[in-house]
Amino acid sequence: MKKLILLCITCTIVHSIAQAQEFYTRFGLGYAFPQAGQTMDGTATPYNGSASNSTISGTNYTSYDLKKLSFSSGVHGVAAIGYMFNKHVGVETSLDYLLSAKDYTFTYHNINISNIASDVNILQRAKNCLLFTPALVLQSEGKRANLYTRLGIVLPLNTKITQDQVFTNLPGTGAIESDDFTWEIKNKFALGFSAAAGVRYQLNNRMKLWGEVSFLSLAVYAKEANLTDVSVNGQGGYLSQVPMDQRKVVYSSNFTSTTNDYYHQPVYSQPFSNVTVNVGVYYEMHSRGGSRQKGRNDVKYRRR
Repeated sequence: MKKLILLCITCTIVHSIAQAQEFYTRFGLGYAFPQAGQTMDGTATPYNGSASNSTISGTNYTSYDLKKLSFSSGVHGVAAIGYMFNKHVGVETSLDYLLSAKDYTFTYHNINISNIASDVNILQRAKNCLLFTPALVLQSEGKRANLYTRLGIVLPLNTKITQDQVFTNLPGTGAIESDDFTWEIKNKFALGFSAAAGVRYQLNNRMKLWGEVSFLSLAVYAKEANLTDVSVNGQGGYLSQVPMDQRKVVYSSNFTSTTNDYYHQPVYSQPFSNVTVNVGVYYEMHSRGGSRQKGRNDVKYRRR
């Protein structure tokens, strides 16, 4: 019985290889839009939007205008290589690189800093976001056009975030001072999921055009933030004035708050989920093996 099962498995593998369609590569560009996610980070600071303090008839108010975001939003470039076992089933691995990340700004108006009414702008963006996706590919059979779907997991190779905290003080002397603290936030590894549905249109024996809508579900947890630069009124070189123990913030899920300790914070997640529209070129790296074998058999039969 075991030998029979092994023989069946072997025959299935050989049949799949014999019916193999092609190795292929594909390249493309796309634009990613954010999916719904959290609106605030671990310190209850909004990611995107604005807030303003005001006093009306002795009552203090804070008005918020919050917007959704994804740090993977913007222009993407994708490169992939795949292999079709037969006309309908294949596997693929792809690299997705964020070519132009979208900037997100939260502005806090009239906040009290050292008894001075100030404005704070927090500007954040992804830095060199790179995702690796192995996936299963399923497609229909068509003479000129093929519908397909792709399901896979997402391995984030780089999800760093750059954050500028810009404080604009109004000391009442007519001078405006702008202090810019630049942080780089490193994230922990996390597993995501992706799916896509699209169509390929054949131009010739090897070349196809493809277009799709893809979905990414990914959130990564902050690991640490490092202060990389400090500038005043656009002039850098002030980092050395910040003590070393104040240049790093560590995030942890096992967290105990202590008085005046701002450099240990509870962990929070960074949203990377998106919906992306992609277009590109698909190239078959060799001809279809099954078709060649069939042609040879037909020639032999006619000669006989």
